[in-house]
Amino acid sequence: MIKLYLAHNFNIRKQIRKWELKMEGKYNIILDNPFYDHDRNDIKSLDKLEDDSPEQVQYFKERNTLTMVDSIVEGDLELIRKADGLVTRIKSPSIGTSMEIFFASRILRIPVYIITKAKLANHPWIKKHSTVTFNSMADFENFVEKNWGRKR
Repeated sequence: MIKLYLAHNFNIRKQIRKWELKMEGKYNIILDNPFYDHDRNDIKSLDKLEDDSPEQVQYFKERNTLTMVDSIVEGDLELIRKADGLVTRIKSPSIGTSMEIFFASRILRIPVYIITKAKLANHPWIKKHSTVTFNSMADFENFVEKNWGRKR
């Protein structure tokens, strides 16, 4: 079964989690979600806070010590190293996701599948570092079914 690191912006994590679970239940694929599939002891606390609320902003200020930041970044890079490829849904560019795409494509040379709107898909950096670009999650789902099949 193929294992893809699931890179995505923090602000769409809940939407992506629902899609991830649907995909894993239906197809022969593991989507390795760094927010939910690993021991990140802060995600439950973060999910209780409203996104972009003053409480969440304060939480990030207190949490983002050098030790915690190092743990998050190095942990994500290790998960990408263990994956067969990377898939990402880009609604708006994010620094972390962009770095993960670059690392997977340029350093590890593993497949990178990018789901994004046409405007972003034509960006030179996306074109250079994407193995395949999809206009929708449904297009990616069709690709997964064709290449790795449905669960029986």
